[in-house]
Amino acid sequence: MKQCFTGFFDLGNNTVFFGICLLSKYQPNNSPVLLRRKIQRKRQEKRFISWMWSIAPSSVVYLSLLLLLSQPVKGQFFYEVNRSKTLTIEFNSEHDFILVQVRFANVLPLNFIFDTGSEHTILFKKEYADLLGVQYDRKIPLYGADMAGQIYAYIARAVEMTIQDHVKFTSDVLVMETDYLQLEEFTGINIDGILGANLFRHLVLHINNKKDKISFIAPNRFKGPGSRYLEFPIEVQQSKPYITLPSSVNGTELKLKLLMDTGASLPLLLYINTHPDLAVPENTILGNLGMGLGGFLQGYIGRVEYVDFVNHRFDNLVASFQDFEIDSAFFSRTKRNGLIGNSMLSRYNLYIDYSRNKAYFKPNRKFRRKFRYDKSGLVIVAAGAELNNFIVQRVVPNSPAADVGLKQGDLIKSVQGIPTTFYTLAGINSKLSSKAGKRIKLVISRNGERLKKSLRLRELI
Repeated sequence: MKQCFTGFFDLGNNTVFFGICLLSKYQPNNSPVLLRRKIQRKRQEKRFISWMWSIAPSSVVYLSLLLLLSQPVKGQFFYEVNRSKTLTIEFNSEHDFILVQVRFANVLPLNFIFDTGSEHTILFKKEYADLLGVQYDRKIPLYGADMAGQIYAYIARAVEMTIQDHVKFTSDVLVMETDYLQLEEFTGINIDGILGANLFRHLVLHINNKKDKISFIAPNRFKGPGSRYLEFPIEVQQSKPYITLPSSVNGTELKLKLLMDTGASLPLLLYINTHPDLAVPENTILGNLGMGLGGFLQGYIGRVEYVDFVNHRFDNLVASFQDFEIDSAFFSRTKRNGLIGNSMLSRYNLYIDYSRNKAYFKPNRKFRRKFRYDKSGLVIVAAGAELNNFIVQRVVPNSPAADVGLKQGDLIKSVQGIPTTFYTLAGINSKLSSKAGKRIKLVISRNGERLKKSLRLRELI
């Protein structure tokens, strides 16, 4: 079948338009149904365990990834001819992630995080690429941003992909040797990979968090979003946008350089040893901040006095604090103090103009939404193929959960009188992040005995 496309073509520092007609190729043996059956048979052999940490802001996941490559990983956008000046796709917003459904190799539908904090496009599950017969160029080492350990990925060149049937593009893809991050297992949602900046770094992005749409605009057609948006300077390094924000931490006013990271579902993460006045606040909780290539990322959950973002002061903001090696390659290249995640960015409709080092923001209906975090002291694990067995993995000392005698290994059977078979992990975390003073009634199973527990939520930080 003959199909014609126009698109953006990356040519050095310039982005130009082009038109091309292609003959589409369809391989009956690679039908989505057959591939899904093969994958399901493989994955039935595995035990699925979902990890979430209710001591952190709700559904916090921070992807820590540093790629050391000797060759660039490239991407191009193609889309069908139409009269529009922009290319627009829809996304789903879950757990403060931007999730885009991508038909990988134009065959298999997968869920990818749209990630301004990742330089490259990544597929987590190698079995998908193997079943589709994807060819690999070479094997490369990867390092976690904390430089803890070395793992491997394969480079697949010019993989064809489709978004929502009308957006067609090719991209080099990093295919991880093993799904080290296991995002699907500890978030409870299907996450198969990351759409990184190699696809859009020479375009203008419009992320409409009100309508759940992303538009890609050629720089020569972008005239600015108008007076309703506030303009701010940004710095683009390695295809990633950074913004400098005034803040106050432990009573000291600072200007912090932060990565604008839609792939992190937290409001704010600070690296405490990147500035002499950045330190962990006195009132914090020790916990896991998320997952990196080196394993669980340890850190603290606390608060900063304020952060000024887009002409608004966020007072007493929940923040995560982490200690990294500042002499690593990761910091020597970026000199950043942390990141601002999608829990904050999703409160705005925004444009990112990579070529002109500018960003534009307008608050949306999510702007007044409260930042939620756990007030129970429960660290919960979701286990089982359906991710609906909820087990207490840890109890924070001197917390409401500890006060009523909840213990590691307790199996939660009901919350507020509703069986947990009707809950997701995010749903339980939401209940435990309710207003301080609210009473939460639990039924648990311990060593075969059913016990009733009632705890009253309170501020832990």
